[in-house]
Amino acid sequence: MIRVSGFSMERFLNMASYRNVYFWDVDSSGTGLRMKTSLAGLREAEYCAAKTGCTLEVLARGGLPARYRRFRRREALWIGAVVFAAVLYLLSCFVWTLEIQGNERLEEESLRTACARMGLYPGAWKNSLDMDAMTEELLAEFHDLSWVSIRLDGTKATVRLAETIEAPEIVDKEIPCDIVAAKDGVVLSISAERGTPLVKPGDVVTEGQVLISSQVTGGTEGEALYDAQTAASGRVTAKTWMEWSQELPLTYVEKVYTGEEETDHALLWKDTAINLFQPAAEENCDRELISRKYLSMGDAEFPLGWQQVRLRYYTEEEKSRTAEEAKAELETALRQKAEDYLRGEGVLEDMKIRYEVYADCVRATATAEMTEEIGQTREKGVDAGNEPDGENITVGE
Repeated sequence: MIRVSGFSMERFLNMASYRNVYFWDVDSSGTGLRMKTSLAGLREAEYCAAKTGCTLEVLARGGLPARYRRFRRREALWIGAVVFAAVLYLLSCFVWTLEIQGNERLEEESLRTACARMGLYPGAWKNSLDMDAMTEELLAEFHDLSWVSIRLDGTKATVRLAETIEAPEIVDKEIPCDIVAAKDGVVLSISAERGTPLVKPGDVVTEGQVLISSQVTGGTEGEALYDAQTAASGRVTAKTWMEWSQELPLTYVEKVYTGEEETDHALLWKDTAINLFQPAAEENCDRELISRKYLSMGDAEFPLGWQQVRLRYYTEEEKSRTAEEAKAELETALRQKAEDYLRGEGVLEDMKIRYEVYADCVRATATAEMTEEIGQTREKGVDAGNEPDGENITVGE
């Protein structure tokens, strides 16, 4: 940016125009003009000013050359720029993000573990990776893979894969199997796909009893019948009974929160928390984790981190419940036990609860009547396993 003043401004402008000097942002400044030009134009403008008797003054300098002259003596700045470029180049030589695409049946964690064992993980040195070898190892280790491709884009590694078509479940009909009762009950319905039904609706069955036999009889009309073995299959629905017991004290201790809260900050090294600012007291308080973060770059996580824990202080008060309140709570808990036992695979038809009230507690014994599937497959010569979840009541007790 220059300022030109004098009594021959017209001659100056004409000469500059004749010598192809380019000016911009021209503005009047007192008796002269203020304008901008290039470094080459400055030299020509100085010549024109000297020839025409005008005064030329440089007001400011801008652009890369001027900035270079300004910062060229700041050694720390240039050293920092070189170090930054070197660190940036060094970091670009590692894999920081690993993405797996295309897996549906295979668990991503197992694929990541296999890749890490082969050397591909967040923080791996890119030049040490052999993509072709890792591709062959993945195909050899996971038989459900039909195609694998590993690609590096900067610091991101992408594993693309295609899974094979899932093979249908094959039932070996040559191995003789019976359908036996998993527990005692009264048969409500039976449907045999293969095998010979040995019970009918209304029959009382016991645990381990054969419901659908693998023994079948075949033959054509006019010929002798023959016996054969098959893998029995079907569904048997029965009414069953289970018994649960639970007791509840009439007096108990309850937490009453005071409303006082504190935040505990801790430095993390792996799984160890190092408290920097220890709270005043930690008795009678609940610890609730607010956040836990580790230093990371991409998918690579470093062992150093920071966590925040909320401390909620409380007092303990002794309270009591009536026998009726205890009965209501016990009924809810026992019904929930029955629902958890069925897991949505049966129906709770009825529940009868017997209560025993003592001086310090109430005891409840519940007998649940349920409708559920009791058939289970058992190979010939193999004992049926028990499923001890509560107490199975033998029919007729």
